Amino acid sequence: MMKTDHFVCRKDQSFMTEFISHRGESMDAPENTLEAFALAQMRNSDGMECDIHLTADNVLVTAHDSNTLRVSKMDMVIERSTFDELQKLDVSYNKAAYKNVRIPRFADTLRCLTPGRKYYVEIKENDERVIHALASELEKANVSAEQIVMISFHADIVKRYKELYPERQALYLLGFTVDQNGSWSPSADQLIEKLAELGADGADIGCNLDFITAEYVQKVHAAGYKLAVWTVDDPVVAGYCVKYNIDAVTSNRAAFLRGTLLEQVEK
Repeated sequence: MMKTDHFVCRKDQSFMTEFISHRGESMDAPENTLEAFALAQMRNSDGMECDIHLTADNVLVTAHDSNTLRVSKMDMVIERSTFDELQKLDVSYNKAAYKNVRIPRFADTLRCLTPGRKYYVEIKENDERVIHALASELEKANVSAEQIVMISFHADIVKRYKELYPERQALYLLGFTVDQNGSWSPSADQLIEKLAELGADGADIGCNLDFITAEYVQKVHAAGYKLAVWTVDDPVVAGYCVKYNIDAVTSNRAAFLRGTLLEQVEK
């Protein structure tokens, strides 16, 4: 079973794990909006994460779902709608403190990316056009390769991205699965084999401490790959991620977790 005992960092422990704001600081601000990304910047998390889609008129926007129903009162399919049409929607969702919030251009979100911070960008669709659109926006904005981490559940997208832009980082998104016999995957060896096949820089895997151990992380690192996890909001679980030297933790309240664990280090 998952570990639940309290974790406290040692005073001499190196704190290398980065805390990434999932869809911005989405626990307190509308997800994937300029408001959420600005809050992540203000709270000084280590970076932010977004999801991207192409509109009908080929504008790259940040939104998680392929349609707008969950975050607004209107059901519009993003790839079938123009950017101007999408701007008529209020996507403040269930955040009462916010009103008249709009779906942003991805290009505009880059203003919230300050030097030294990371931006995890998830390509949602298995569509190579999105790879090229992303690369174009990054080139126009002159964003350093070190700051951008492309992530995707689509193996084809990860592989193609690294073929086209080997200098940029790409992590393969996935989760652990358990079959009817109780066997789970991927093992560290299986993950390493898959990452080598894709040419990826590492994996961003669903955080499950039943499977992720210090030895698992060490094995992935020893093979030359990064290991990030999603989505962690519990400080105890986050503490184990730090203890195991996981490279990055995506969280809906990344700044809070980072601050909480830093306080424990300083005690």
